[in-house]
Amino acid sequence: MILFAGDPHGSFDHLYPFLTPDENGQKPALVILGDLHITHPDELNPIAERCDLWFIHGNHDTKTASVYDALMGSHWQERNLHGKVQEIQGVRIAGLGGIFRGKIWMPPAPPHYVDPIHLCQYCNEEQLWRRGTPLRHRSSIFPADIDGLRQQKADILITHEAPRPHPYGFRVLNDLARDLGVKRLFHGHHHDNFCYDKWAKSYPFAITNVGFRSIADIKGNYLLKTIDDRH
Repeated sequence: MILFAGDPHGSFDHLYPFLTPDENGQKPALVILGDLHITHPDELNPIAERCDLWFIHGNHDTKTASVYDALMGSHWQERNLHGKVQEIQGVRIAGLGGIFRGKIWMPPAPPHYVDPIHLCQYCNEEQLWRRGTPLRHRSSIFPADIDGLRQQKADILITHEAPRPHPYGFRVLNDLARDLGVKRLFHGHHHDNFCYDKWAKSYPFAITNVGFRSIADIKGNYLLKTIDDRH
């Protein structure tokens, strides 16, 4: 069983009721669609004991140095699906973390920078973070991220950003899904569990927006839908 979790933003209690072994004793795989927003690596240990844990990063995962270090600067980075295709329980899952930012690339406009190295060439010393990509842009999507994926094949694409026809979606993600040959696309970022049903016949793959602290199964059925009522 593979489950897809929407942005948890540092709270994981809602996940535990769904992390139970199947009749054969196999633990479920859990794929978190960005914005884990943890502050210490140990926060994920109780979840990882109950499932095969994977994730992509979101924009909130590079908010501060401590948040970045807890997830992407720790051993958990090995579980980041960004930029690769990973077989999980016999299913090939391609991952694209992060968001589009105008400083880097805001499709359909042409990109300003093709990859982090290109960006760093135009940064002064003060703009660099730890002598490399500025912290904020470690969760920005570059054209190179998509180009590296589109040469591969997968069954499922997971993204933090939304594709079209979401009102704030990007058609380049639909194009990537087609190139990969996926049957399903799951995304986070938008907290409203946007419904794509009326466009189901317009795309060769199904799309599911797994919203704020929500959970969906591999068929796109919601097991839990919540509302972001934070102030």
